[in-house]
Amino acid sequence: MADVTNSGPSLPDSLVEVRGRFASDAALQDAIGRLTLLGFDRSALSVPAAAPDAAHATPEAGAGAPNTEADERQLRTLGSSAAGVAAAMAGAAAVVATGGAAVLAVAAAAGAGVASGGAAYAAIGGADVTDHAGREAAASQGDLVLAVRIAAPAQRAAAEDAMRAAGARNIETINRAA
Repeated sequence: MADVTNSGPSLPDSLVEVRGRFASDAALQDAIGRLTLLGFDRSALSVPAAAPDAAHATPEAGAGAPNTEADERQLRTLGSSAAGVAAAMAGAAAVVATGGAAVLAVAAAAGAGVASGGAAYAAIGGADVTDHAGREAAASQGDLVLAVRIAAPAQRAAAEDAMRAAGARNIETINRAA
């Protein structure tokens, strides 16, 4: 029988996070921008739920990915573009299938592409408004938190300074043993 050993990466002995509370979604987004400019990876940032239910009360399951207005704008553009391209491809396929006899169908498909792209843009925009409203509600209750996972001791002061400059209050460091 072969000896099986785990050759994957070793897990750290502890997890260190710097957390700050924000009074608004705009302040949180400012902190995200400052932290990414300092070189923090987006995967090290999270927006923990204030009081997750028992099934989600873990460091990762109770946290959402932080997003900024630029992220939301890019998602709207991606969604609307994908819907428009799908409709245009369907129209092109109809023209090819009919040997060019369905040129009017292409015009209709182009119109459908514009309409479906606009509808996708509006739908995604509505979800963005809901996310923003949820973050603002959490901020009004003092529960809008940004967490930054710290990989090296020198990152702690940089993260605290960036959060403080963005308006964070109650900045704290949390150490969790593995």
